[in-house]
Amino acid sequence: MPAMFVATVLAVATLLASLVLLVSGNAMMGTIAALRLEIDGFDPGIIGIVLALTALGFVLGSFLGVRIVQRVGHIRAFAAFAAVAAAAALAHPLHVSVAAWAVLRFALGFCVAGLMLVTESWINGRATKQTRGTLLATYMVLFFLAASGGQFMVALGDPGEFPLFVVAGILIALSLVPISLTASTPPEMEQAEGLGLRALWQRSELGLVGAATSGVVLGAFGTIGPVYAYEMGLPIEEVAAFMGMAILAAMALQWPVGYLSDRLPRRLVIMLITGAAAAAAISTALFGHRSDLHLYIGVAVLYGLAACIYPLCLALTHDMLSKTQIVPASATMLLVNGIGAVAGPVAGGAAISFLGPAGLMYLLAGSLGVLIVLGLHSLVRETAPKVAEQSHCLGVAPVSTSAIVDLDPRQAP
Repeated sequence: MPAMFVATVLAVATLLASLVLLVSGNAMMGTIAALRLEIDGFDPGIIGIVLALTALGFVLGSFLGVRIVQRVGHIRAFAAFAAVAAAAALAHPLHVSVAAWAVLRFALGFCVAGLMLVTESWINGRATKQTRGTLLATYMVLFFLAASGGQFMVALGDPGEFPLFVVAGILIALSLVPISLTASTPPEMEQAEGLGLRALWQRSELGLVGAATSGVVLGAFGTIGPVYAYEMGLPIEEVAAFMGMAILAAMALQWPVGYLSDRLPRRLVIMLITGAAAAAAISTALFGHRSDLHLYIGVAVLYGLAACIYPLCLALTHDMLSKTQIVPASATMLLVNGIGAVAGPVAGGAAISFLGPAGLMYLLAGSLGVLIVLGLHSLVRETAPKVAEQSHCLGVAPVSTSAIVDLDPRQAP
């Protein structure tokens, strides 16, 4: 292992430890909240609306949280966000209702965004031109592993009871410990500036719509997926494995798909990946009920490939921009993706309500189909750079705040 890699990771080890605890607890909360509402007999359409407020809170927290950090500092802001997030997690089983959970889900999403904002900006502050790529790769691997680990922990108990909510709250609260003990100095917090939607649309329609589509698909499945699996007949422990395996598939496919997109026309790769993901969604809708094997494989392919759409579209957009525009463009695409992530659970829950469990898969296939049509249109309308001129595709997932875009080594030094 290169000495620079070890030194880079050790410099932010406490920050990464806080990240792992936070992401594990939050991922666990997402699944047990969805399952608890399903077990208590709420309509999937209502579940989708309630859980979509988490994404809405996250989007708003990603931007408004900057002011809080600037006002009180990184550690105090982190302590405040962690306290409210842990309290919101622990309060869930006290009173299960649409109104109460709407407030709790929004508060949790807002505070988790604030927590990640602090962590990511702090990690950015320790990055150099030489270590950006290493930190970004390490960050993404740990994020995926923590998210999948949180899913697997759901199998330890019954979402219909309170202990799992307590465990999730404890994990979120414990994220305070490593970051409170770090000896590194926090950086200055700056608001990420975005590139205008019209300007970004003119540069790359496919990239911008791809970011939104990714938000819809990943948001819908990541939030309503546990409801879908439960209604397909999987027991609680298998629902946890079902969601965890989907996230691991997403992590496993990031590098090979990115490698392929660096050697082929990027639009072609986006269309192939999107088409394959749509085919997996339709196949799962038609044959997922036949066996658990059909279900697991179909969803792993669907979610794994769909998770690659955002980094591919981000790389495609970067191909059309100057280096100085990369960071503001990334911030705008992350915002667009977040808006899609708010709409996804609402649409996904409604699809299950009207069409049954398979409705979620048809919704995802339809959303991906829109991206394919736009991809065909962009082949005629837009001039893409030659393969040799394409930027390197990084395994970046839309799972963070705008603070993480500064780790992108493609930006100007």
